[in-house]
Amino acid sequence: MNTKKQTSQLIVFALLIFLSACGSNEKSNEQNESSEAVLASEQVMHLTVESELATTDSVLVAENITFAGVNQFIEGLYRLDENNEPIPALAESEEISEDGLTYTFHLRDDAKWSNGEPVTAHDFVFSWRRNVDPTSGAAYAYLFEDIKNASDIMTEQLPLEELGVKALDETTLEVTLETPIAYFPSLMSFVSFFPQNEAFVRNAGDQYGTSSETTLTNGPFLLSDWDSGLDESWNYEKNPAYWDAENIHLTKITNQVIKDVSTGVNLFEKGDVDNALLSGEYAKQFQKDPSYTVEYFSRTNYLEVNQSDNPYLKNETFRKALALAINREELTSVILNNGSLPITGLVPDHFVKNPESGTEFAEEAGDFYTYDLPKAQMLVEEAKAELGVDTIELELLGDDDETSKRVMEYLQGELQNNLEGVNITLLNVPFSARLAKAAAGDFDLISSGWSGYVSDPMIMLDVLYSTSSYNNGGYSNAEVDQLIDDAKGIHANKANLRWTDMLKAHQIALDDVALIPLYQKGEAMLRNPKIKNININSVGARYSYKDAYIID
Repeated sequence: MNTKKQTSQLIVFALLIFLSACGSNEKSNEQNESSEAVLASEQVMHLTVESELATTDSVLVAENITFAGVNQFIEGLYRLDENNEPIPALAESEEISEDGLTYTFHLRDDAKWSNGEPVTAHDFVFSWRRNVDPTSGAAYAYLFEDIKNASDIMTEQLPLEELGVKALDETTLEVTLETPIAYFPSLMSFVSFFPQNEAFVRNAGDQYGTSSETTLTNGPFLLSDWDSGLDESWNYEKNPAYWDAENIHLTKITNQVIKDVSTGVNLFEKGDVDNALLSGEYAKQFQKDPSYTVEYFSRTNYLEVNQSDNPYLKNETFRKALALAINREELTSVILNNGSLPITGLVPDHFVKNPESGTEFAEEAGDFYTYDLPKAQMLVEEAKAELGVDTIELELLGDDDETSKRVMEYLQGELQNNLEGVNITLLNVPFSARLAKAAAGDFDLISSGWSGYVSDPMIMLDVLYSTSSYNNGGYSNAEVDQLIDDAKGIHANKANLRWTDMLKAHQIALDDVALIPLYQKGEAMLRNPKIKNININSVGARYSYKDAYIID
């Protein structure tokens, strides 16, 4: 809930504190309670994170840690509330045309950039044009495809100026769509749709978003002490010029990259940090601790399979053998032991329901590749015969944090021990290096994943589209592409037909082993119980600290 007035840093005030789970999150040891709380005199939160900030350029942001970071110091038209529903941020109000194709947003006139300049409708026009500019390298350009003329601009058939977004005046933004999008306001909370100040971006050039000095902010906090590629720590400091500054309690948030679980736990137990990620034995050890909590993500972790360049992985029989040789129950309950759930499809559970029946998409889609060792061993022999080889050498690429290493070592053992003649080498690299190798197609297998940024199956299915910028493995099926096109086009306003299109596309792609699902991500962690009102979202940017505060 939002606190409206703060008369001092140390006051007694009555609060109704809602600590129920957000979306699919189930927070252990937290219950709805009405209590009187005392604000701590020092409102400084000390956080650990799993990896570095890759960039603060909202056009280029591509992963969860940076999404959550940018969400603290840059703000868009909307932000998500505790139920993953959009609430106004820079947009004070909106108008929607009867046909659902035109949105008119009226911006706050008191929103400012950290250099003192006002945030205007022109800032959105500039940012969105950068996203669809085919030369920009935008991470999520495809999210703009439903805006008028975006696709033609991205294929260089039309100039940037033809994008369906206009600044009618300083505080009025008009957006025209190609087809109605039911979740469009939710999409506006996504980092890629955040505004950018044109003069600042152009002046910074290719250094924009690489340091706190070359980052312009407009959110609840300011970014400080950060340099991309150099810093494993940085800070967020309360933004006194923020339009809602009087309701921001935290004065500072420190961030420290901790990739080793034991290090994080030790720091937490000493009181040096306010959170620590848990896995394995640590999760078991702390399950009854009052600081213990489990957070669930609308994220599916999977193996990306390079079907473009690797001759072995082009073989569907071999891909099926790999998918069936992995014991996901053991992976989640023994190796991860952090609340993660085994999954055999792409769309996570507790994510989105059939608009008519109320049944989860994941339930309707069914299971695909549950552990079946005899069948996996039969298929790998068939595959080797088809390929004319006795042994298959593969490299598994992944991040260099502790959890990634544990998962990859387990997968290496499973595949090598269960499939005769298959040898797996591991390559653990920093997150940014993994992204670069994935984008370049420089891999055999990648331990990767995809998160829902709004609660809609299409958000997950987009990675299956043949020309998706995140289809790193090169999967291509014309029927899947057509079904996705239909769901976005002729069936966009026909909920049942759209749902059927998405189920069919999912079925075909999983039958093809477009990728190999592993688990739905959950995180067991320790969090200081004196920290209240962190907004934890299962979609989009993971955290918002705008309304958070610390009690004595």
